[in-house]
Parts: sequence; C-alpha cells; structure tokens
Amino acid sequence: CIAEAEQAVNDGLIQDVTSVLDAARPVGEKRRLCAIRFAAEVCERLEAAICRAQQSDDAGTGAKRSCEVNSLSAEPAQKKAKTAGGMAPATSSSFQGSEQTDLMLHSHLIQWILFQSSSEDPSTPASHEPEIQSGISALVGFVGQALAEMAADNVCYSSMHKLSTFQKAESIATDNASYQQFEVALTMDTGSCTDTVPDHKDAVMMVAVKQFAQEQHRAYWYLAYCTCKLFTTQPNRRFAWGLTACGTTVRACLFAHDKVLSSEAMDVSTSDGRRVFVELLTNWTMCESWRLGYDPTIRHNADLKHWEIDVYDSDAQLTRSYICEDICCNAYSIFGRHTRCFVAREKTADPASAADQDSPKVLIKDTWAHPISPGSDVVRDEVAYLYEIRDELAKDNTLNGTYPRLEAGGVVQIMCSDGVADDTTQLILEDIAEDTRAKVLNRIHRRIVMSPVGEPIHNLKSIDELIVTVGDVMAAHTAIAKRCGLLHRDLSDNNIMFHRDANGGVKGMLVDFDNACRIADMENMKQPDCVGTLPFMSIGNLEMSGVKRTVLDDWESLIYILCWLGTVGISQADQDSAKAVRDLPIKNWHKNSPTNIANSKRQFMHDEGFFVKHILQHILNAQGFEELRKLLFILRATLFGNKHVSSSAQGCLTLPPPWAIDMGIAQPKVPTPSDTQFLDRDVDPAITDSFARRAEIAGVIADELLGVTQKFRSEALERINKGNTH
Repeated sequence: CIAEAEQAVNDGLIQDVTSVLDAARPVGEKRRLCAIRFAAEVCERLEAAICRAQQSDDAGTGAKRSCEVNSLSAEPAQKKAKTAGGMAPATSSSFQGSEQTDLMLHSHLIQWILFQSSSEDPSTPASHEPEIQSGISALVGFVGQALAEMAADNVCYSSMHKLSTFQKAESIATDNASYQQFEVALTMDTGSCTDTVPDHKDAVMMVAVKQFAQEQHRAYWYLAYCTCKLFTTQPNRRFAWGLTACGTTVRACLFAHDKVLSSEAMDVSTSDGRRVFVELLTNWTMCESWRLGYDPTIRHNADLKHWEIDVYDSDAQLTRSYICEDICCNAYSIFGRHTRCFVAREKTADPASAADQDSPKVLIKDTWAHPISPGSDVVRDEVAYLYEIRDELAKDNTLNGTYPRLEAGGVVQIMCSDGVADDTTQLILEDIAEDTRAKVLNRIHRRIVMSPVGEPIHNLKSIDELIVTVGDVMAAHTAIAKRCGLLHRDLSDNNIMFHRDANGGVKGMLVDFDNACRIADMENMKQPDCVGTLPFMSIGNLEMSGVKRTVLDDWESLIYILCWLGTVGISQADQDSAKAVRDLPIKNWHKNSPTNIANSKRQFMHDEGFFVKHILQHILNAQGFEELRKLLFILRATLFGNKHVSSSAQGCLTLPPPWAIDMGIAQPKVPTPSDTQFLDRDVDPAITDSFARRAEIAGVIADELLGVTQKFRSEALERINKGNTH
C-alpha cells in the first residue's frame, strides 16, 4: 500500500550511494568488457544524433518535425501501450544517421533533455510528465537498438537482454496529488510479436516520473509502491531495481530487503549525465539475470507452462528440482523476508514431461531470513532446526503430521564468475562500498522442502476442528520445546495450519520456524529481542521487557489468536456475520503501536471480569463458539489467574496504572511465608513482577495449559466422530 511505501522510504532510504551503479555491471569478464566498449560507442552515436537533431532545428526544420510529433501523440492510449512508449520501433537497417531515428530523437529525447518548465512550483497545473516519459522511452529504445546492432555478431548477443518500455494506464489519487504509473521492462528478445499488453509480471523494473526536482521524495515512495507489485507478481524476484526521473534528473534505486539504495543524480541535460545513464542501461542489458534481481534457480517453462524450482539440499550435498503446481503464498511487502510458498512435486528425469504424479506433494518455502538476533550473536537457522526436529521426533507416531517434516533444504546457490556462492544480501551488494553495506542487514536466502502440505485454519469446517487443530499444534510445540530445546516465538493464525487424512479427519500442524531460537541461547540474551506478529505477540515481547522469554509467551500468543478468531470469525462465512473489527474492544490489537497493544492486553487479561466483559461477551454466537468461549476462559485463568501460584504471580500488572486504580482492580502483593503451598514458593520473594515469577515456573504452568487443550481436543474429537460437531 501507499502508506507502507512511504514508511519504507522514510525509514530505509540511503541516498547518493556512488557505488550502487557498480552493482549493475556484468560479472563475467567477457560481458563486462563488451559492456564497456558498447557503452562508449552508444554514447558517441547518441551525441552525434543529438547534434544532428539540434542542427536541423537551426536549419528551420524544427517546426515541421514538431507537427509530426503532435500527430504521433494523438494516437489512442491503447495503441501506444503495445509499442515502446507509444512509438513504432525503428528497424536496425535504418538506424545509423537515418531521418527516422533523428526524428524520434528530436520529438521525444530532445524535448526531454532540453526540458524546462515555466514554473518551478510543483503545484503548477501544467504537467510535462508525459514528455519525460516519452523521452525515457526514446533513450531506452535508442540504446537498445544500438546495442542490438553492435552485438549481432558478438558472442554476448545470445544472452543479451533487450530494453523496451511500456506504459500501464493506472493512476493513484491522494489528498495532495495524482500519480501515473510508468513501467520499464527489460526482456529477452525473442523476435516474436504479440498483442498482449505487458503487466507487472513482465516488468524488470519500475520508473517513477515527476515533473520537478523538488518532487524527488514523492518519486521515491511512489517507486517503492510500484516496486512492491514486482515482488508480489514475480515468484523469481530476489531484489529489484528502479528509476526515478524528476525533470531531467535520473536516479537508479536498488531495493534490497531492508533498505533502498539510491544513486547520485544523472542529469540527462548534460553529456556527462547521459554518458552515465547510457552506461547503466548498457550494463542492465549485458549483465547476468541474477544481477537484475532474478533468481536463476526458479525458472518459468513457457512450453509446459509451469515454474521449475531448484532446491539445494545441504544434508545430501546435491540439488533437487521440483515442478510448481500452485503458489499458495507470495511476497506482499517492500521489505522483510519476502516469504513465498509453492506446492510442488519432484521433477522427473524426462525434460519433456512435468512432475512425477506418483510422487507426493510437498511445500517449498522460500524466504530471506535474518539469522542474527538483534543485540546478540545468536544465530537462527530454520533448516538446522527442522533437521533436529525431524530426527528427534521421527519415532513418536503420536506427533506425526503435527510439524513440518523436512525433505530437503539449505541456502540457495547462485552461479557466479568465481563459482557457486550462497545467496545473501551481501552477494547482491558485493560491489557496493563497505560503509554502505554495513548499514544493510545481511539476510540469507533459504529454501526448504517440507511435507505434508497444510491448509490455513480459515478452511476449517467447525469450531471442533479448530480445537482439535490447536490441541495437535500445542502438543507439537511442547515436544519441540522439551525434547529439542527450541522455542517457536511466532505463533499466529498463519503459522497454525492443518491437513486431512484419508478419512477426512484433521491434524493440526505448527509451521514457520524462521523466528525460532534455542531456549539455552535465549537465557543468555542480555535483552530478549522482539519478534512475532503484532496482534498475537505476548505483552513482554511487545514491551521488549527484560523478562526472559519462555514457552508461556507462546501460550499467551495462542490465547490472543483464539480471541481474535472467536471475535471476528474463522471462515469467510463467520466473518461475513461478524461485527466490524473497528467496533470491537479487540480493535486495539490490530493496527496500533506495540506499546498501545501491550497496554490493551494488560487491561483485558489482568482481571477475569474485564476479560469476560470485553472479550468473551464479544465472541460470536454462531454454532460451536460456546466451546471456544469455555476454552478461552480456562486458558486465561490458567495462565494469568492460576490458583496454584501466589497472587504475586497472577495477573498482568506490576505497577498500578491510573486506569487500574480508578477501576478498583486488585494489585499484586509481595509473597508471604504463608504462600509456601504455591508453585512459585521457591522463587525469590524480591521478584514481584508477575511475568517474571511465572517465567521461573514456566514449565509447570505450560503442562497445565497443555492438559487443558488436550482435554478440550478429546471432547471435540468425540463430538466429531459421533457426528455432533459444533
């Protein structure tokens, strides 16, 4: 969304990075040398053509050509969208010094490089953005055609990209201005003609055009908005390039996973600026596809109309290939992990056939993980965790299917000039200056093959199926914590899934161990890091408190997940009949600051009466939701109001905030010698924070919570088997 794009630019933009253009250079020596030589020759041709066009004006031919330009600009927008920037492409035989080429340059490029507005006020109603767009198209087309001619007999030609531009009719209106989307596509030259209008999935990069230099920041965030669509529509997108053009000033932007690196200005009204821009366009044409932001290990087979995905198995030290049958999760943000999930089958040995239909379906997860916990040297590795979980729990049949079984996985491998390399942010930025690289998180590109393939809990048919799913998930969670020493740390409605057996029965499955961490490592953290999904994060996690994280934080997240599902509904049918979230007390958990979300949760969870009034009374009245209401009541009581712990280990308050005093909510007290019958009797009496006291006896309380979910699971399963499901 536009708001996310603006925030990304405000928080993550690094401007005037001189070395960012170096990241576009070809890596292979032959390609690199060709690019240097070709760029120099294109610059000579361009300056000569500009000189001829200007001389034509001096000879009095400008008026005639301007008339011809007007006739071109009168073409319908639909027809323009099918050609390069609305212009018919020139043929290579007519390129050098031709009347047609000079006319093209005069009518579009010359107008751009000599562009001057009568006003420097961005609020002026006159817009020259179409002229700038046409100028970019003319220059891109000129460079592309010149390179095609020069490379026709060169060894680099077969792997060279072809530059072309297209405009997509889409406008975005805000309170202050409207923005027209303009996309640049660099595609392989197939030599075929098509009437298909290009779309986001075809674009190599986006171009944001504004009229004035003062609009540079707006151009940045609009470019970020458009670039997000590339990540969403292109499953083989690793990172993305982009361009802004404000007047005659062009800047290249590299979208990494946490930062946007912008180049210094290239002023096309000067020969030096044009030279740098031509060199950049030439490098983009000549460089390897992975330098453009594409993933060579995810390929589209146009003949068989499917995606082929390579997965490097770090355990077996070999690469396996799979055929994608469905993309069930795509990247929907500018920054972050860009997690994508594919349903696939292993590829057969026959290159002319698709996947082996006898092989089971698997889920391939592709993500850019940040393995280092902030503020510590603790390394997280989901692949290693899944190997441990598989090996430790494999013989426990009661847990089969409740966790993802790792089939293969490792770091994505990219073929570079020096051989195979791990795909990381640092590989993308290897040509960027070291001081700039140090400002960007080094994410690692991992790909994992797992089974079985789960479904989102929104596809469950009843509350009883949800209760069974939750029971399975928390049984797996407990086993993984106790036997593998791993804490999940990111329970959410997306990470609790299910699958069905041959008889249609449900089995819950805990997925996504990206944010998991070894419990032993967490105990040594000076300051526990804040991870998870905001609406479902524990209070201590939201507040980044110094209290150590335990399994109780994940149990707390489960309560918030069930509160959310019970209030707004599980399936689409439930949600259609639910109240709007904005009218519910739980709304503060959705779009708010971590501090405000934590305060809201403290208020609702501390006192039983408050919890009933503001949460349970808003649980839907549809069939089966009464069982969910009972489960939530007991889970909350077991975690926050456990009768087996002292009053100092109950509730959510440490210091009484004003709203608690005004409402007469009971405050915690220091334990006394008479409290020796409680579970926290051996906890230091000086610890008065209820969360800290519970953390000391987390395992005991977690066992009680697990007992609750297993009891409800058994009852729900019995109702399902008898056909009396809710």
